[in-house]
Amino acid sequence: MSRFASACRTASCVLAALAALLCLGPPADAKTALEHLREAPKPEFRAGHTLFPLTRWGWSMPFDVRVKLAERWGYALELGQADERLLKQLDDPKSVASRLVALTAADPKKYPLSVLTYRACLDKNFTAALPPETWCRDADGNVIGAPKKRAWSPEAPDAVFQKAGAAAAEPLKALRQKAPVAMILNGGEYALGVYGFNKDAWSADPAVTRARGSTGWMEYISARKARQETIIADACRAACPDRQLYIYYFNVCPHRSRYDTWWHWAWDYPALKATSDLPSSSIYYLEFNTGWTGDNDLLTLTLNAVAWQISAGQPLSYNWVCGGWTRDALGDKAFSGLDRYTGFLKCYYAAGMLGACAGYFAYPKGGFDGDQGEAPPHWLGQMTALAHVHALFSREEEFLRNGDLLPGPNRHKWSKDFPAYEFPTGDAAVRVLARRHRTRPEWLIVAWAASGPDREVSVTIPDLGPIRLQSRPCGSTYRATLKDSAPSLTRPDDNGMAPTARP
Repeated sequence: MSRFASACRTASCVLAALAALLCLGPPADAKTALEHLREAPKPEFRAGHTLFPLTRWGWSMPFDVRVKLAERWGYALELGQADERLLKQLDDPKSVASRLVALTAADPKKYPLSVLTYRACLDKNFTAALPPETWCRDADGNVIGAPKKRAWSPEAPDAVFQKAGAAAAEPLKALRQKAPVAMILNGGEYALGVYGFNKDAWSADPAVTRARGSTGWMEYISARKARQETIIADACRAACPDRQLYIYYFNVCPHRSRYDTWWHWAWDYPALKATSDLPSSSIYYLEFNTGWTGDNDLLTLTLNAVAWQISAGQPLSYNWVCGGWTRDALGDKAFSGLDRYTGFLKCYYAAGMLGACAGYFAYPKGGFDGDQGEAPPHWLGQMTALAHVHALFSREEEFLRNGDLLPGPNRHKWSKDFPAYEFPTGDAAVRVLARRHRTRPEWLIVAWAASGPDREVSVTIPDLGPIRLQSRPCGSTYRATLKDSAPSLTRPDDNGMAPTARP
């Protein structure tokens, strides 16, 4: 047999084998994200609630998944970044972007639209045209660190940020002409940075040191960051005056006072209040923390940020959350169990959260569409867990809107000038938070066994008295009243993981 004939025969066999595999189709247990959503117990939201739509940060999902999350799971309809590229897609009625916007235009309550701002200050073409005063310069007028490691100057002209604000706002304005925009997310992390990365350049710039004078670095930098970001924020707000929220990423730091130099990596929250419609923290599992327990646990971090917000007159928040993502260094430990993630989220809502952005920061093997396996992928499990807790607190919204987080008897572990905002149980791994209604003697209480397993604990709540609570890894939510001067408790989340789902 000739080499040619042999090669042809081999190729024919390979093609036949491939054809056979294609005929077999996907495995019987293969399911898409949409199929997993259809099979999962669905949350039931209180009709007429005013919690904000949930949002998402990550790579785009399939059209049908985005729609289903908006229809049944409390999420805004994810559109993507509002920029010139998106606007061009809207010219094609068959594009995914056009189809999403059409849904919102037809029924904005059912399909609230969520967009990401265009962050011009991350665009090399944009920054290349900025004036020399944008960057820190030495006594001779030379740009420090040019060309690759330029530091943004705290004294950069307002015109730079007016230009950046216009670049973000114009696509929003054009989009708003086609459909209402409910949620605007600004991912931040651009332009003026923190002291820890920029202190050398700032200290070497005579214009900066002259402008700072005797003002402390944190106070000075926070004021300058606030001025710059508020210019951009106001431009976006003006483009969509009927939005539900404009959220700027991470304007309140949960690491306040945790160590002496914490302020090198943060800004002062009271100064940055105007940069976002609500306070916004970044709380990610095993990212600069020890997880649910340990010396630097996530709930202690969360309550540190919450205490700071409350002291600044902002008790309610919209935050960025994640229960873990693929990180090679952590292996399987990179992911929280969804039960403990659920319990943590119940605590976060009890602390005053009105919604959140669900983040996931690793591209899943095979992407977000196609076969996701027999069990729901962890990224989707996180999103549905958040939706179930969101639905639970849509029913307890009066305690968020018309109630107060009780301070507890102790000071915060790190910020000694703030209350701890939790109640001791005698078990360091069981956390209890309580809110009191402002006009009625009623309380909303969450008990969370952060380390597992389920166990009963005793706690004393002011004016309610001593009570016994069953704490669970997935959290236990209680409504409490006084009946004949004695505490009376009911638990609206007997089904801990899907508290509002119908049987």
